[in-house]
Amino acid sequence: MNIENLKIRSQVIKAIRSWFDDQGFLEMHTPRMVGLPGQEPYLDPFWTQIEHRTSNNELRITKAALVTSPEYSMKKLLGEGMDKIYDLGPCFRNSEPWDGSHDPEFLMLEWYTRDAGVVELMNQTEEMIKSVVTRIPDSRFQITKSIRRMTVEEAWREYAVVELAPLLEDREAMAKLASEKFCQTVSDQDDWEDIYFKIFLSVIEPKIEAGEPTFLYRYPASMAALARRSSDDLRWADRVEFYAGGLELANGFAELCDPVEQRERFEEEQTLRKSLSKEVWDIDEELLSALPKMDNAAGIAFGVDRLVMLICGAKSITEVIPFSAKERFL
Repeated sequence: MNIENLKIRSQVIKAIRSWFDDQGFLEMHTPRMVGLPGQEPYLDPFWTQIEHRTSNNELRITKAALVTSPEYSMKKLLGEGMDKIYDLGPCFRNSEPWDGSHDPEFLMLEWYTRDAGVVELMNQTEEMIKSVVTRIPDSRFQITKSIRRMTVEEAWREYAVVELAPLLEDREAMAKLASEKFCQTVSDQDDWEDIYFKIFLSVIEPKIEAGEPTFLYRYPASMAALARRSSDDLRWADRVEFYAGGLELANGFAELCDPVEQRERFEEEQTLRKSLSKEVWDIDEELLSALPKMDNAAGIAFGVDRLVMLICGAKSITEVIPFSAKERFL
């Protein structure tokens, strides 16, 4: 445990809250236990149970999950009429890799704004980081110029010398590219996204992470998650991620407000979870009801522990978390 890093961590948290408060955001403390967690196929929640007695002294047990993100609750608040809100609190993800940048319990910052898109998200993220860094004496992480902004299409063109647009949803063409140009092994079970990530994770992302801080935005529509499609070209989605110092720190969306399309995406995720032999649960109907009332909102999830790592110059997340899970359980 590094006490000096923990002191910096406290300063970072105070600086984050100060920036959001100055910008007119309201801090929300959303539930950390929910009945219906996120549907993401590659995230695994921790499950627990709530026990209570009825008036007849009958024991009732209700299954509950620790949140992997406060996203669903925050969107429900937007649907109730909230405008600029943020949540700064712990989140939990099971089966995460012990690679120095993950911990099963971590500090997540997530914020949402009405009438906004990915440009506003990038602007807010950049302004928040610059404000925080200037408040930390001797920060190892500095941003002295505007953060680079690059579309996914531009990243493939620059780092892989590949035009991505003609390959969208063409599995056979993507498979041929992966095997012939990048010497990747492709199986019959790999779908288009699987092959995409074989190339992206081995060829493109390492070069982004090794370079200057970068916003990567405008993703293929099949990777939209909870983002809306780009209005000028439905092949793409208004999603953005932020990379700095070899880490991915943030993932945000211009939020999808169409409950019909979102239900279809959730059902696709359920099917994928089943194919991976993972547990499946019901779709959150309250969330779907809230979506049309959010207007054109945008939101982003930001890893606070990873920002502290950059500011401290830490090599592992265990250096900036008090009593990390790795120290307690491994």
